[in-house]
Amino acid sequence: MRIVTAISDSESEEIVTSLLFSQGFEIAFRALSLYSLYNFISNQKDSFVVIYDHSFESKLDFRKSFKFDSQHRYIRFEPNTFNPAVILSEISSFKHNDLATSIERLPNVTSVMGSPGAPGVSTLTNFLGLILECTVVCSSHQNLRPLGNAIVKNISPENIIPILKDNLNNQILIDAGSSVNLTSTLSDRRVGARWLREVVGSSSQLIYVVKSNTQGINYLAKFMKDFSNLINPPSITVILNQQRFDRSSQEIQSSFKELMGGYSNFVLPFNSRIEVDSSSKQGKSSIWGMNSFQKQLAKIAAQVGKKKLYH
Repeated sequence: MRIVTAISDSESEEIVTSLLFSQGFEIAFRALSLYSLYNFISNQKDSFVVIYDHSFESKLDFRKSFKFDSQHRYIRFEPNTFNPAVILSEISSFKHNDLATSIERLPNVTSVMGSPGAPGVSTLTNFLGLILECTVVCSSHQNLRPLGNAIVKNISPENIIPILKDNLNNQILIDAGSSVNLTSTLSDRRVGARWLREVVGSSSQLIYVVKSNTQGINYLAKFMKDFSNLINPPSITVILNQQRFDRSSQEIQSSFKELMGGYSNFVLPFNSRIEVDSSSKQGKSSIWGMNSFQKQLAKIAAQVGKKKLYH
């Protein structure tokens, strides 16, 4: 993307980059000095959005050097009055064909991810893939996944977007991994963070899995607070996994319901033997004869695949 940052303060830069990456933008250049900014811009023929802070503007040569000409859009970042909507509005008002996000939400793509240590993220993805008869996509850098009967494709982060766009007519589930602070993770340039940025930015639906214990609820509270900072986020469904029915577990479930508010959510009971019979039509068309785990799984699949449940 044609965006340049010129921000001296590291915390301010993290705020800006987190916002940009969460919305699918890429940063073409990060200027650490006025000289590097001028040198980069003067050697480019394309138009850019330059986001700068007060430390650059305070330099006497800043306005003189760049003159704020119409070829580029200059946006000043104010940490004390920061408003994500204003920044994005400024960017979107810069009408250039090449200034479009490289990532768009695709209606056929659903990502399944969880908090650190959350059980069943990959297993749940496999089961949903079987029920919906769709392809499961996982990252080639994730080596440890449970085996299953679902069709699984290992794809590198740099190839995920073209492949998703070539399969717009097929339902796709992505094993997205784990995260708590989604926006700060998306500002990371490492392979795992890039994978998250690509798949979350492409997904129209997000399934988030947490374990039914105190740590899981703590992770969920942090995640939902961070998720609320996303602009134009995907629809989200949260799953409380391995729920038991003793007193302490009931308190965990109460805390879970309080955090959810109006968000879609499911509770999966603890089951030492979980299986989906891929050879049976019953699991795909009826909830009769299922145990409680399978019934909840069928409901989740129906929501993801927009399929009607037959009672």
